[in-house]
Amino acid sequence: MNTSGAPVAIVTGGGTGIGYATAEALVGQGWTTVIAGRRADLLWDAAERLRDAAVDGAEVAAVPTDISVESSVRDLVASTVESFGRINALVSNAGILDVRPFAEMTPDAWRTMFDVVVTGAALASMAVVPHMRAQGQGRIVLVGSVSGIISDAGLPHYSAAKAALHSLARGLTVDLALDGIVANAVAPGWIRTPMNDVFIDDVDAGFMRRLNPLSRAADPAEVAEVIRYLVSEAPAFLAGTTIPIDGGQSAMNHYYG
Repeated sequence: MNTSGAPVAIVTGGGTGIGYATAEALVGQGWTTVIAGRRADLLWDAAERLRDAAVDGAEVAAVPTDISVESSVRDLVASTVESFGRINALVSNAGILDVRPFAEMTPDAWRTMFDVVVTGAALASMAVVPHMRAQGQGRIVLVGSVSGIISDAGLPHYSAAKAALHSLARGLTVDLALDGIVANAVAPGWIRTPMNDVFIDDVDAGFMRRLNPLSRAADPAEVAEVIRYLVSEAPAFLAGTTIPIDGGQSAMNHYYG
């Protein structure tokens, strides 16, 4: 049981990329953090590194989880409450990337994308909300994408799923704000994560200039700092919105340059 008084967060997809960077930002501010993901080996390694970064008595736990399976998500939340007594924040970051033009789309590919990205976020939210309501407080951050604002070729199912997360953040806030629970989404653009690096490394400076005004991809820590703010410092009146973290990508005319 958490006796330090530290706030407690669950971060799904916490073994790498934005999820890991978010967990690192949280433990560096004294948050006890539970990371979840499908690959146990990545989680164990990430948890060891996070323990080295933790301050002020923050604890770290890793729970292998299939975010698209209800029983697995419920086990994650039950384990967190049993170990640490409460859940102050959920960061729903788990996702997959599958490049597939709509002409080549299959029902299985569509379902898999929505099972992980949308249903996973919904299941995690359903599981934590009763505990947050009992506490009278909770913050939920859903990691969407700039692709949910402006669509990319070859990613129709990804774009649709990420847009659904932006909408879910609004719906959660409308339904739960009077219980002390607010939700927001973030919409990252091109971020240097293991999932994206294969694409980023293949593009030239001219492409990046046309992609966003800052002409670069972001480090995961740049997204993590916004998420940390949303779960820990942001006023409750910042609620039900989606914050692009995209270097201005969603603001620009993409015929520019």
